[in-house]
Amino acid sequence: MSIEATLRKMDDLKLKGMRDALRQQLETPNLGDMIFEDRLAMLVDAEELYRLNSRKERLLRAAKLRVHAHPEDLSYGVERDLDKAKMARLLSCDWIHRNQNVLITGKSGTGKTWLGCCLGMQAVRNGISVSYRMVSRLLEEFELARIEGTAPRLRAKYRRADLLILDDFGVSKLKAVGKHDLLELLDDRIGERATIVCGQLPVENWHAFIDNPTIADAILDRLTSAAHRIELSGQSLRRKVV
Repeated sequence: MSIEATLRKMDDLKLKGMRDALRQQLETPNLGDMIFEDRLAMLVDAEELYRLNSRKERLLRAAKLRVHAHPEDLSYGVERDLDKAKMARLLSCDWIHRNQNVLITGKSGTGKTWLGCCLGMQAVRNGISVSYRMVSRLLEEFELARIEGTAPRLRAKYRRADLLILDDFGVSKLKAVGKHDLLELLDDRIGERATIVCGQLPVENWHAFIDNPTIADAILDRLTSAAHRIELSGQSLRRKVV
């Protein structure tokens, strides 16, 4: 079989990483001196790396992160009150595998969304499925899905995400039906999946914000029972940029 036929067969078998690596080997004369097993190992490694990178790209697109925040860009200024040791533990993603939550609070502009997306980016890098949604838009999705009769399918979609990031909690007032939707969503995920909630209101004010004692008790129980808390402080980072 000719080398071109082999390359075409690799295309047919969707072995793109291996195919590209083989082309590179053919264009590198000194690799001809390597034993067959070593060259084969290089091809297999290239295919594995290609598939890992392709999966991460798919996960990143599906996550729809509001910002592409990278862990290496984290700022630990004293005014932010961001603990390095705690962040190191969170960046290990062990809490996600343990189906725990992270609650990020702080005034407007202190970097809550950025930090939530940073943890989401790290999760994607570790092959973990992520879904980012602003709370208000998420609840609008559920309203529309209820009208269209697709609410169970939508709940299943968000239940599957290994990490769900709920941003801007406490900004828009919750409708009665929205409170129930949020409770059902969190109830599906408790003990099964991990969730990040970002909001300006301190956690101790969430109960009053939900404004329904029964539902508030249930939501807070599901969010805080196994949660890591981060309270950001300092001046607005947006103001610093200006």
